[in-house]
Amino acid sequence: MSSILAIDDEQSIRQSYRIILSSDYDVHLAENGDKGLEFLDKNHVDLILLDLTMPGKSGEDVLEVLQERGNTTPVIVVTASTSISSAVDAMKKGAWDYIQKPFDVAELMLTIKHTLRDVRQRQELNAMREADFNGFDSLIGTSTAFQEAVAKAQQAANVASAVLITGESGTGKDMLARAMHTDGPRKEEAFVPLSCCAIPAQLVESELFGYEKGAFTGADKSRVGKMKIADGGTLFLDEIGEMPIEAQVKLLRVLQDNCFFPVGSTKEIKVDLRIVCATNRNLPQAITEGIFREDLYYRINVLQIEMPPLRKRREDIPQLVEHFRIKQSPRVNARTESFAPKALNLMAAYDWPGNIRELENTVERMLVYHGQESIINEDHVSQLLPNTAPKTQNGTSGLSEYEGLPLEEATRQIESHLITRALEQADYVQSRAAEALGTTRRILKYKIDQHGIQAEKSDV
Repeated sequence: MSSILAIDDEQSIRQSYRIILSSDYDVHLAENGDKGLEFLDKNHVDLILLDLTMPGKSGEDVLEVLQERGNTTPVIVVTASTSISSAVDAMKKGAWDYIQKPFDVAELMLTIKHTLRDVRQRQELNAMREADFNGFDSLIGTSTAFQEAVAKAQQAANVASAVLITGESGTGKDMLARAMHTDGPRKEEAFVPLSCCAIPAQLVESELFGYEKGAFTGADKSRVGKMKIADGGTLFLDEIGEMPIEAQVKLLRVLQDNCFFPVGSTKEIKVDLRIVCATNRNLPQAITEGIFREDLYYRINVLQIEMPPLRKRREDIPQLVEHFRIKQSPRVNARTESFAPKALNLMAAYDWPGNIRELENTVERMLVYHGQESIINEDHVSQLLPNTAPKTQNGTSGLSEYEGLPLEEATRQIESHLITRALEQADYVQSRAAEALGTTRRILKYKIDQHGIQAEKSDV
């Protein structure tokens, strides 16, 4: 039975949800945004019904918190407004769908049913895409730096030693880990990924080790953790540097003794699994700061593989662009047959702070905007990528427009330009834009307000 959390400050509405939905769903209720987030800190649900207008933390505030957490649970917003603008804004912040108050019971049930179905279909589609993955043969690149990383991974694939994959965000660490599993001796068993930064810190242990019924408030049934699911196969811990210290202690025991206790249980569970970790964090520095255990570091760092950033494998960019063109064109109904050599040169010269993830995002965006052109040219590229404008006859680039300005004003304009472009490339998800700019979301928000930058996608 699917579970639903309904967050609404009106008691009558909450009770209506319970009466209407309880026969088909496991229903949980929260009277405000803070209570709802507190519940989600400790529990998993399949869908969230969220009132937009509430005292204290509003529905939009809750959406922002969920977005920062990397939430993947679908959210249906409920609004009493007769204008759809607030619902549209909410959907820009990650909501899946919306309904208006007073809602029709049939409409509510149908919207929930369709949302859960669509999420399930998307998950199945992702599983199908993963099934098409062909191990190391699916990894693209002939550059020396990339091939060195692949060669190390191929050697590591056939042994049981722990592997630590390092590298910047978006370099393909997860793909390399999956290739090691697919071409290794455990390929017939499960490959189980867990992103340590995508779930609240309080839930990491229960996600990893599972829990017994009654282990904590809201644990109304037992749940199997990722460790048990991965038994016999590979457990991939992405962004291991974000794992809470308490969970690190328990993970260390698994690496030492191949056993663990689910949360709230006294029954020991034995497992045989291969653990592969990845991080974009400097773990030795994290050890110095006291946020990562030194003994765990040496346990997971038996074999280390560094994934190079795109700026250190520029010769691979044309091949990757072509791969993403073929992959994305059917999705966006693009007719583009190729990228012009000068366009590829501009893309190869760009530093790609978001690496392969940013490159694929950019190729898709170019196909959306210019997909009816048979060839993507350098002008199309320079419109979407910062600092890639073609050189002028005297060898200068777009920076010439800042000549003659006082340093403070020139710096302000350049900063504003870079932030605007980063927001566009991140589809206006501020946490992703902040990551691409190498700053925090809080600082980025301050800069956006300071420069008066439009921080949401235009409807035009």
